[in-house]
Parts: sequence; C-alpha cells; structure tokens
Amino acid sequence: MGFIVSLFKRKSLSLQILLITTAILVVPVLVMLYDLFFAAKEEEILFSAREERLSIVTQGLVQEITSTLNERKVEFDHMRGEDKAALLQKIFEETAGPLAANNPGVRLGLYLPENEEIFIVGYLHNYRNFSPEEENERERRVLAEARTGIMAVVASKAPLSRLTATYDDQVFENLSPLLVDDKLAGVVWADERLHPIFAQSRNFRALIRYAALLAFFLGAAGALLVIHNLAGGVRQIKDGLMGLGNDIHKLLPPLPGEMGQVAQAINRMALSLAEKEKLEDELHRSERLAALGRLVTGLAHELRNPIGVIKATVQVIEKEYEKITGLPDYARVIKEQADRQNRVIQELLDFGRPRPPLIQLIPVNSLLSSTFTLTEPLLKQHKVELLLEPAEALPPVEVDGERIKQVFVNLIMNAVEAMPEGGRLTVGARMECDRVVVEFTDTGKGIAREDLPHVFDPFYTTKDGGTGLGLSISHQIIKMHGGSMDVKSDCTQGTTFTINLPAWRQEDDSKDTGN
Repeated sequence: MGFIVSLFKRKSLSLQILLITTAILVVPVLVMLYDLFFAAKEEEILFSAREERLSIVTQGLVQEITSTLNERKVEFDHMRGEDKAALLQKIFEETAGPLAANNPGVRLGLYLPENEEIFIVGYLHNYRNFSPEEENERERRVLAEARTGIMAVVASKAPLSRLTATYDDQVFENLSPLLVDDKLAGVVWADERLHPIFAQSRNFRALIRYAALLAFFLGAAGALLVIHNLAGGVRQIKDGLMGLGNDIHKLLPPLPGEMGQVAQAINRMALSLAEKEKLEDELHRSERLAALGRLVTGLAHELRNPIGVIKATVQVIEKEYEKITGLPDYARVIKEQADRQNRVIQELLDFGRPRPPLIQLIPVNSLLSSTFTLTEPLLKQHKVELLLEPAEALPPVEVDGERIKQVFVNLIMNAVEAMPEGGRLTVGARMECDRVVVEFTDTGKGIAREDLPHVFDPFYTTKDGGTGLGLSISHQIIKMHGGSMDVKSDCTQGTTFTINLPAWRQEDDSKDTGN
C-alpha cells in the first residue's frame, strides 16, 4: 500500500487528478454495465416466458378459427365481404370467449384488413361493463395502440411479439396472421399487461441509466476542464518561476482560485527577496563608498596644495612679466585649468566628506520653482520643453534647500544632455503615504540596461569628459535626508529618476516639543 501511495505521489498533478476522476467515474460505469447486461437478461427471461404463453394462446385461437372455417369452407367461399366479416367475428367471439375466461388479464383481438374492423374479447384490467359508445372508443384506442404491430404482420405474414408502452403502462403482445387458402384473412393477437411495479421499475432503471450516462459525460467534461485549468495554472506558475530566476522583479500574473493564492505568495516572497537584495546591495555599496570616500579625501587634500601653488605662481608671473608678448594668454589658460581642477577636487571633497545639511522646513513646490528659474535659460537654449505636474497641498519637507536644489539641477542638466536634439522634460510631484515623491522624466535616448545598476556608482560615467560623481553625490545627498533615489530607463522612451523624501508631519514637532 505504501509503495502504491509513493508511486502515486511521484506522478504529475494532472495525472493524479485524472486517475482520481477515472476511479470516481468507474463506479457509475460499472452500474450502467450491470444494468445493461444483467438487468437486460432478467427482462429477456421474463419476456421469453410471456412470449411462450401468449404464443400458445394465439396459435390455439388461430387453429380453432381455421378449423371452424375449414368446416364451413363452402359457405365461407360464397359469402360476400360483409358476411365474411360477420362470420369471422362470430367464430372469433365463440372461440376467444373461453380462452379469455381461462386467462384473466389477457386480451384477445381480431383485425380484418379488408374493412379495417377490430373485435376485442377480454380486458387487461378488471373494469366495469362499457356502454356501446365507450366500447367503440375503446376499440379505436386499442387499434391505435396495436396498429404498428398489426401492419408489420400484414406486411410480413409472420408472427410477431413485442412490448408496447404508454406513459403509465406497458403491455406485451403476440400477433399472428390468420391465413385462409394462403390468403391473409385477418390478424389475431393476444396481449397482457405487465405488472405496474415492473413497468415503473423498468422506467426508473431507464431514467437512472440516462441520468448516469449524462452524469458520466458531465463529470468527464468537468474533470477535463478542471485538469486543463489546473495544468494551465501550474504551467503559468512554472513559467513565472523560471522568469523569476532570470529577473526577480518579473512577478507572476494574477490567477483565479487557489492557484492565485499560490501566485500571490510567490510574488510576496519575490518582492521580499528583491528588497533584501536591494538592502544588501545598499550595505555593500555604503561600505565601498565609505572606503572610497576616505581615499578620495586624502587624494583631494594632496592635490589641492600643488594646484594652489601653481595658481599663485601664475598670478606672480602675470604681474612680473606682463609686458612679454603672449604671456597673459598662457597664464589665463593655466589659471582656467587650475580652476577646473579645483572644482573637481571640491567635488571629490563633497563626495568623500559631505558637510552636514542645514535642515529647514521647505515646500517641495518652492524648491522646484526656484530650480526652474535657474535652469530656464539652459532648457530654452537646448529646445527642451518643460512640462510641470505639481500636486496641490503637498506637505513641506525638512531638508537642506541648497543641497536638494543641487540634486534637481544635476538631474535637469543630465536630461538636457540626454536630449541633444531637444525633447520634453516632465517633472511631477505627488504624495504617496507619508512620502513626497518627485519624478524627472525625459524623452532622451535612455540608459543601456547593463549600465542601470551602476549609475549611482562613483566615477562611473558614459559621457565624454564626465567625472562620474554627479549622480553619486546626488544619491548621497538624498540618503542623508532619509530618502531614496531610483532610476528606470527604456532606450525607446527615455529615463525617469524618482526621488522619495519623508514628508513633514505636525506630530513630529509635537513629539520634539514634548521631549
């Protein structure tokens, strides 16, 4: 038993469901087979006994009528049609009367095809005596019920046994041709009503048979549908897991039912892993940046002193040798390069040893407005359209305004450089939970997929002449304010930088005051 269970568990889910469904459907199939074969055998035995009994009655009746007609053959041959029918009726009633009395519940009948007359002796039920009108109505009804069998005997001139049924009754009948000189003179039959319990049982078994058949097909169709849906859900989850193996941010699509709950659990796990991976990357990056900052600060100090000496020496030379032709031009070039190097050194110092921010309570829209005032000439010069999407009633943020404006200006300058032929820069601000979110979206050439993970790394740049410190310093400034900075880019749709800063809440001041 344990081996069977172990073998069953190793099968695929769809195969397990198929095996279980098959086992369930086998039961009605076996019941149907039993009903079709064994119950049919019981009916066959019952009908065979009935057929033998009624056949004896019918054949005896035919022989009696034929024997009487042979005795009166000369008289019968010279009779006209109506007289022949009357004689046949008389002989039939005289012969059938004793038979009907000896076989209660058996009804005997004679059909004359020449004038389509029917004569009946005996009753299937123990009814009262009928009036002439009722008797005529009864004969018409019996003829309608027996017509199919009578016509078959008239056509074949051979005996026939069959089961007839109405909505509430079943009758077994045996029909035999009445031949005179090998000519069909009539059809004689005997029929007997089956017990109502048998008729009801037979109807009920037929109903159960068709209901079981319908249930079987509906069950099979439902099982196939369930298997298809489950297999499709499992396949989607499998494909989604394979996609998660390549990209942890590629979540599974929503699914119905329990499969949807499994997919949601997998998505929550993937998001948790992605967040953990992001935190680990941030930790490693912070460690690298701290070590790099110490190195950069030392180098910046070592470089700043010689640059200062060079600049002072050039200034002295300018004054001492100002009359020498061409010397001022050379001195100006040296001073420009010295100033350029000083700016680079200052960037290195800002990166390696950022000064503490001067925190103020400032509205984000005010910071954006002053930033756009500074950068408006640059945007117009490069044919960049500025589209603003500010949110109303944004709460203020506690930040160093100048440092945050430095970040905004840096992002705008990067956007301008990404759109050398002009384009559109969309800047939006909105509230998400307790955070203020600012987005800068350009329509430039975008950032290559392989460069995206490194855009905030120091000294990493794809621009000619760039230091690779602008985005790194901006990222550092936002982190100093308890925020975050993310980037999304598509080479066909441009780049979006998202800044997330904590919004100021009045409770914060209340807590500070209470402390």
